[in-house]
Amino acid sequence: MPLTEDTAPIAGIPEIRPSSYADQVYGHVLQDILKGAFPPGSKLPSESDLCDRFGVSRPVIRDALARLRLDGLVEARRGSGTYVLSAPSRSLPDLADLTDISRFLRYQELRLCVEGNAAALAAERRTEKALGDILEAHEQFSSQIARGLFLPESDRRFHLSIAEATGNEFFSMALEGPDVSLSGFMNISLSLTRSGSPARARKVIGEHADIVDAIRNKDPVWARVAMESHLLQARRRMMNGDLDP
Repeated sequence: MPLTEDTAPIAGIPEIRPSSYADQVYGHVLQDILKGAFPPGSKLPSESDLCDRFGVSRPVIRDALARLRLDGLVEARRGSGTYVLSAPSRSLPDLADLTDISRFLRYQELRLCVEGNAAALAAERRTEKALGDILEAHEQFSSQIARGLFLPESDRRFHLSIAEATGNEFFSMALEGPDVSLSGFMNISLSLTRSGSPARARKVIGEHADIVDAIRNKDPVWARVAMESHLLQARRRMMNGDLDP
């Protein structure tokens, strides 16, 4: 089967695991930003120049730039071009393939919708056993971080225990599949937390505690807000280099 624009690697760039052209362009522009080739405030090359550089069509470039804008990294200025707004965590290239970052952030958008609703339903429906599972997962995660252990599986267990507390198996199924998993994002997120200050680790634990308290108190509104805030902060810790230690 011939390769298509959505699955083929960019000409002249080492082949990576299957990903879209737009994700590859996103990753390489992100790499240039992190290396300082395009620092905050600088102007990116024109769409035409980026097309020539990567050997792709203008729609692919526009898709990649649109994702960079949505992720708060660049902004388009009418009649002037696209400018860099900010750089993500400097540790990011050591933790993940940069061509995967756009995909991770799209997955985080899904999590925001799914897990916010799951937390609200868990607050309404949780049984004492389900609450016990959430508390146990939270205590294990907190205890491990206190000992300097940042294990994605513990974070995953915490989030899945909340999804399971809804009594609706489709919430858990929406978060885990052949192409996506909680562990992948959490491995990056927790690695950034580990490399940060102790205050950052305490903040993550505090965010989890807020979710637990809302579910314990059967407050669906606060449970949704606490979960969505936690997920947005996790994304911010990944994409805002100013939060680096």
